Amino acid sequence: ITNFVTAVKTAYWNHTPLLLVTPQAANKTIGQGGFQEVEQMALFEDMVAYQEEVRDASRVAEVLNRVILNAKRASAPAQINMPRDFWTQVIDIDLPEIVSFERPNGGSDAIAHAAALLDSATFPVILNGAGVILADGIEASKKLAERLDAPVCVGYQHNDAFPGSHPLFAGPLGYNGSKAAMELISKADVVLCLGTRLNPFSTLPGYGIDYWPKDAKIIQVDINADRIGLTKKVSVGIIGDAKKVAEGIFEQLSRSAGDAGRSERKATIAQTKSAWAQQLSSMDHEEDDPGTTWNQRARAAKPDWMSPRMAWRAIQSALPKDAVISSDIGNNCAIGNAYPSFEDGRKYLAPGLFGPCGYGLPSIVGAKIGCPDVPVVGFSG
Repeated sequence: ITNFVTAVKTAYWNHTPLLLVTPQAANKTIGQGGFQEVEQMALFEDMVAYQEEVRDASRVAEVLNRVILNAKRASAPAQINMPRDFWTQVIDIDLPEIVSFERPNGGSDAIAHAAALLDSATFPVILNGAGVILADGIEASKKLAERLDAPVCVGYQHNDAFPGSHPLFAGPLGYNGSKAAMELISKADVVLCLGTRLNPFSTLPGYGIDYWPKDAKIIQVDINADRIGLTKKVSVGIIGDAKKVAEGIFEQLSRSAGDAGRSERKATIAQTKSAWAQQLSSMDHEEDDPGTTWNQRARAAKPDWMSPRMAWRAIQSALPKDAVISSDIGNNCAIGNAYPSFEDGRKYLAPGLFGPCGYGLPSIVGAKIGCPDVPVVGFSG
């Protein structure tokens, strides 16, 4: 059962609905140290959004129904733990009704407050996370961004959370991300964080810039209330589906929303993006940290080899526009945070913040099985 740990924790941090079925020791022998016995509920307690143990064979369907429902509601793993003596019983029951809950659209007061802040903003910025992709909310966020002429940043390794060719797309924050995104969000007086838990790694300083706007009003939207305000101070917290909340805020905006400083803001976005694109195209090698020389020594040892940045540029130029890509753990893959962009969501399969080694290959194989007519490319190293 311990082989499940990495996969389940990865799914947890990647907001993936997952049914975790854990066969337990038989009721009569629990606690006696049977074959591979472990406290399975305790083991997965902080890796699942919900867990429940079956107490009687007649309740298997009832518990299973509830566990699946909670996995979908929380967009996270949920666990059903079942003693092995229940697996072979024959029972006669009525199957429970499958009840699906509509995702929340945020409270009316919170939506109104968020809209009012964006109405008066002079440099609004939108930060899209995985929740935008999972909610199919990219179009809603684009509509909102265009109304405000707000630059759109994305979280670390969520490069597919906004169309890459859009003039308002600034790129990813975090480790080896977009310098343009960092510079633009540093100017924000209001930041709308859509479908993101604001993981610390996604807002790491980069290129010598401590860019998080400490005086800005922060609006955080997340389906999980426990994540709101956990890593950053927020002015407005909204529990809800990213798409529905974006649509709700859009409807509440005044006609003049985004007008303050609009032309200057559009010019700043274009200039900042252009400057970063030029700089990125000329970045061939990594600088060594003070006291280290391993990059320098690697270049000297293999002067004819391509650097990771050269490889990313070459591959990016040849990738089909509709390709699905995956990346693994390691700096050569992490360097790629600044490079790929996509026109649609669900195109970038990244290992996420649990950092599971070996993620790239199985994820891209799964992508090919699921989308056999789409080109897929996996990165490792």
